[in-house]
Amino acid sequence: MIDRRQFLKLAASLSAAFGVANLPEPVAAALKKIDPASVPKLVYLQGLSCTGCSVSLLQAKSPSAATMITDYSQLAFHADLSAISGKKALDLIKKFLSGEAGPYFFAVEGAVPATMPEACVIGDHPFSWYLDQAGASAAGVVTVGTCASHGGIPAAEGNPTGAISARDYYTHKGFAKPLIAIPGCPPHPDWVWQTVVHLVKIGLPELVDGAPKLFFGRKIHDGCPRYHDFQQEIFAKKLGDPGCLFKLGCLGPDTAADCPSRWWNGGQTWCIDTNAPCIGCASPIFARKKNFPFYRLTEHQKVRG
Repeated sequence: MIDRRQFLKLAASLSAAFGVANLPEPVAAALKKIDPASVPKLVYLQGLSCTGCSVSLLQAKSPSAATMITDYSQLAFHADLSAISGKKALDLIKKFLSGEAGPYFFAVEGAVPATMPEACVIGDHPFSWYLDQAGASAAGVVTVGTCASHGGIPAAEGNPTGAISARDYYTHKGFAKPLIAIPGCPPHPDWVWQTVVHLVKIGLPELVDGAPKLFFGRKIHDGCPRYHDFQQEIFAKKLGDPGCLFKLGCLGPDTAADCPSRWWNGGQTWCIDTNAPCIGCASPIFARKKNFPFYRLTEHQKVRG
C-alpha cells in the first residue's frame, strides 16, 4: 500500500517519463499546432531582480526549456542565455525595440527603479527607457515574477530606489496593449511558458487581477490538502508538526495560485508538502511592508517564550 503523497509523486514521475505535462487543454492543443517559423520572437530583459525567475524557467520539464525557447517561443534575447554580448547584444535589442526585427512579445523580469534610474542601466540607457521603447513596439508584455508584477522585494517599504513593478510602470503610462502578470518568487515555469504559448496561438488568456485565470483563479488555501485540519482547528505548533500551518504564518488564504494541484520541481513537491507554510510569494503584498511576516510564532510559543 502507498499513501496519497507517495501516489502523487509516483504519478508525477511517470508523467515526466512519458512526456505528459500538466497542460490546460487549450494550451496542449496549441502546442500541437505551432509552426516555429511563424512564432513571434520573445525579448526578455531583467531589471531589479535576482535572476531567480530565469532559473525557474529553465526547470521546465515537458516540454523542456530548450524546446520552449527554440520551437515554441523563439527566444530572441535573454541576458543569461544568449550567446552574444556587449554592443552586438545592445544592437539586437534595439533592433527589436525599434520594430525593425518584426513582431515580438516583451518579457520583463524584475522591478523598475522609478526614482533612481541609475540603479539599473543596460548599455547606455536606464531600464525604464527599454520599457518605453517596448511599450510602443511590442505586441504585448508579460511581467515575469513578483518583482515585475507587484514590486516584490526590490519595492519593499523603505527601499532607496523608489522601485515599482513593471506592471505599475506600464499602467501609469496608459499602456493599451496586452499586459499579463505572472507573479511568483519565483514563478512556476509552466505559468510562464504556457502563457506564452496561449498568447501566440490562441490570444489573450482570461485574466483575473491581471494574471491568467488558468493558474491564478483560486486561492491556495481552498485547494490545500490540510484544509480539513483548518476546518477542524487542528493547527501545527511548530515547523514539522502535522496540521494546518495557518498559525505559523501560512498565507495560502491570501494567495491565488494552483500550487496544490501543479506542484513544483517536476511535480515532485511543493511548500506545504515539505511542512513549510505558504509565504505568499505570488501575492501582491509579498515582502512589501517592513513588518511582513514570512513566518509567525504561534500563540503557544509566545506564551512559552
